[in-house]
Amino acid sequence: MRQPPVKMVPLLKSMGRSKIVLGVLALAFAWICFQIGTHHHTGILRTLAATRQFLGNISKPSGAQQRHIAVPGERQHSVSLSWKPSTSSVSGYNVYRTWGTDTVKLNSAPVAGTTYVDSTAQSGETYTYVTKALSEKGIESVPSNQVQVTIPSP
Repeated sequence: MRQPPVKMVPLLKSMGRSKIVLGVLALAFAWICFQIGTHHHTGILRTLAATRQFLGNISKPSGAQQRHIAVPGERQHSVSLSWKPSTSSVSGYNVYRTWGTDTVKLNSAPVAGTTYVDSTAQSGETYTYVTKALSEKGIESVPSNQVQVTIPSP
């Protein structure tokens, strides 16, 4: 006697919430491992920040608006950078930030102008920034002069 095929909707309803959460976490862990393995040169911090945002978004009910709850005394910080244009023909610039021993490229696409705002700066941290010009072939120049910035604590 042949059994009818199992339908997925009743199966999902019968699964406990914890099993679904564990499945999502397993997928997130696999994604993190893939990102770290293939993009280790761009920095693990970027991958972890993207993962934190992803996990935060999936834990919200659908239709919920993303809001930031202000903590008393908390201040948002940003660092505005500007530099002189390259004397050579360039297709753009990459902006790098060093924090401790980690160096991270901040921009996902080449910066067209000669300014950049790092809005991910955290209170009480000290960062070092450099820029690198990109040739028309996508080859980076040597780094610019370093700029060190200390973000005030709240």
